[in-house]
Amino acid sequence: MLCANGCKSPEEDTNPQLDNQEFSTLFTDRQSLGEIQIPDLNEASGLASSRSNSLYIWSHNDSGGDPLLYLMTQAGADSGRFVLDGAQNIDWEDLAIGPGPTVGEQYLYAADIGDNRAVRDNYTIYRVPEPDLTVQDIPATSTLSGVEAISYVYDDGNARDAEAIMVDPATSDIYIISKREASVILYTLPFPQNTAQLDTADRLRVLPFTMVTAADISPNGNEVLIKNYLNVYHWSKSGSESISDLLGTTPARLSYTVEPQGEAIAWHSDNGTYFTLSETGNNEPVILYNYNRN
Repeated sequence: MLCANGCKSPEEDTNPQLDNQEFSTLFTDRQSLGEIQIPDLNEASGLASSRSNSLYIWSHNDSGGDPLLYLMTQAGADSGRFVLDGAQNIDWEDLAIGPGPTVGEQYLYAADIGDNRAVRDNYTIYRVPEPDLTVQDIPATSTLSGVEAISYVYDDGNARDAEAIMVDPATSDIYIISKREASVILYTLPFPQNTAQLDTADRLRVLPFTMVTAADISPNGNEVLIKNYLNVYHWSKSGSESISDLLGTTPARLSYTVEPQGEAIAWHSDNGTYFTLSETGNNEPVILYNYNRN
């Protein structure tokens, strides 16, 4: 989320070394899938493509709203609301989907990790099994039970604003990327995460860009997307390297049409497409976009 005091503008979201790269042709230019038709999804800050039914996409609002996930079609049609039982929304900033404690189960990870003024004592990622959307009545209104709270602090003890998480399909490790440093920081909560007491996010490496708003690992675990307000960066594994080692290499810069406040990105479950969504349309309709692999 952008804020009025002490925050950079998107125009400051630059890195000359990376931003002078030519755009990769790996993906097409954006295509409009449709206007978001969910009136109360008015500050969308996260996206995740359903694993139980590839026709649907999950999203959520930013800070201060109810602890719920919105379900939409790939045309932006309202398909339901799912409350996370026992959760709260202080500043939800991203959404991921991936494995977790039960083998074969896919989990939604709602990241309450925003902290514009760096004043919070700790942060929480809520993990809940994704409901089976192949048998769910649509549109749905439901409460999701079995919610686990992964509360954590950063290993340096500092409060820190973050808006991006990823879950590694191969390891179930959670990755968190900070937002506001000139060079942001990659942290991890290795699996199994602690849900009984406060966990610690370990610093892995510094990344050479700023104002990161979203990230995602492809369902097959081989590719990573990280976006800020002006750019989308892409990494692809050449072997069995870890996510941290992969992000230590130079990314490709993908073609990206800047959105009014683009804070969400997600791979489609087919590994071949990714979606983006803006928090606001600046008095225009908010559109769900996709970029297809060439």
